[in-house]
Amino acid sequence: MKKRYIVIIIIILAGAIFVFGNKGENNKIIDTEPPQLTINGDEKKIVAYGTDFTKDSVTATDNLDGDITEKVFIEGNVDTNNIGTYELTYKVSDSSGNTAEKKQEIMVCKPLGEKGLPVLMYHFFYDKLKGEGKDGNWMEIGDFEEQIKYLSENDFYFPTWKEVEDYIDGKTILPEKSVVLTFDDGDASFFELAVPILQKYNIDGTSFLITSWYGYRAQEKQNNVNYESHSDNMHQGANNGKGVMLSWDYEKIVEDLNKSNETLGENSTVFCYPYGQYNDTAIKALKETGYKLAFTTEYGRVKVGSNKYVLPRIRMDKTTTLSQFKNIVN
Repeated sequence: MKKRYIVIIIIILAGAIFVFGNKGENNKIIDTEPPQLTINGDEKKIVAYGTDFTKDSVTATDNLDGDITEKVFIEGNVDTNNIGTYELTYKVSDSSGNTAEKKQEIMVCKPLGEKGLPVLMYHFFYDKLKGEGKDGNWMEIGDFEEQIKYLSENDFYFPTWKEVEDYIDGKTILPEKSVVLTFDDGDASFFELAVPILQKYNIDGTSFLITSWYGYRAQEKQNNVNYESHSDNMHQGANNGKGVMLSWDYEKIVEDLNKSNETLGENSTVFCYPYGQYNDTAIKALKETGYKLAFTTEYGRVKVGSNKYVLPRIRMDKTTTLSQFKNIVN
């Protein structure tokens, strides 16, 4: 009898040890969540040759460890006395061994001079083997490829619209050899002839679409093509001989801009005035609908401090020789 009681007690104790032991294991928190690592600066930065460079500050937090910023270490260096592109890698680990990593690209270059940034304006394209362009707005596709090839072989930089905005505001510099390519309207000749050239050389351009005419193009999402607004249906003349944007009231302009944005399927922030025409009402409507930059057809370069709603461009056409093109972009 006594032996049986002893056996029972042993079984009970063993069960208790098993239950409570497993309970402790089940309550143990297994951390598989990586830390949150933030670089307090842009993922891509442009730094002027020969200037001092200071690495951006970083913050790192973990769901269990809290603030672990002091554990962040950085791989890579930047030599501003040597032109080139450098990469910094930021890494951090928490106490459970989970890691986070982010990279930052630093371009060291000579900055764009006081002449400013050339924004090129193209319209339509033709193949001389199949016919001629109708007017000066047409560009022979072989000549266009020569221009794009020159930009590619000479390492030109193609800034994003955010970089252009920051450049105007004096928040960043741009490399000495910078240029922006824009293509008005959304004509079929641009997509059939020019886009394959952009893709061949992996160079980005912006198509300013008249969305009531060519809005469907934005759904194609072609490589190397960004889509911005050339209005929805304001590319038409009014009775006064000027574009309707100059005669429509504020509410009607806003309605058109919103419709264009809806058709583009994204938050368009850059606008191209129909016929290059604008007035105070148009500018007010653009600001109200979230546009950050607006381009005219007036000749000139974009500079630090330029009026962001009356920006100039440089018209390109079939009479532009390669020699002239080199002078334009340099």
